Amino acid sequence: MDQSLARNLIPRRTAVPDLAPNLPSTRLPSVARSRSVARLRIGLVTGCCLAAALAFWQGDPSGYLMADPALARLLRGMALIKAAIALGASSAVYWRLAWPASRTVASLYVIASWVLAGSSVLIWQLSFIAFAALLFHAAALSMLVLAWRER
Repeated sequence: MDQSLARNLIPRRTAVPDLAPNLPSTRLPSVARSRSVARLRIGLVTGCCLAAALAFWQGDPSGYLMADPALARLLRGMALIKAAIALGASSAVYWRLAWPASRTVASLYVIASWVLAGSSVLIWQLSFIAFAALLFHAAALSMLVLAWRER
């Protein structure tokens, strides 16, 4: 058999095209990457728990509860809604930390999650309500802007 004929019969190897160049890599992370992800996730959960505990320790809702129980019930309902938003956002950040991100972006996500957790508990405790609401909305807005501008 002629060599030129054999060359034409054997298929040539071609490079596989990248079908999704803009999506994050789905390759398994290295050991060092998985350790940093674990540290970030542990920091996220621990910081949220500490922020919530400090906010719970800071407030005493007995004055509001005695003065106007209907308003206190309304504010606590709002606090539960804010806590659900904070839990959802923190869960999204927990998931997001598995993908590569710069140290600044990951830190901003984690700090915003801490602020969301602490401010929702402050509102539940009926203390510093205006300041806690301002913090909550600033942290939520910063997370949205950060996710929007992230590449």
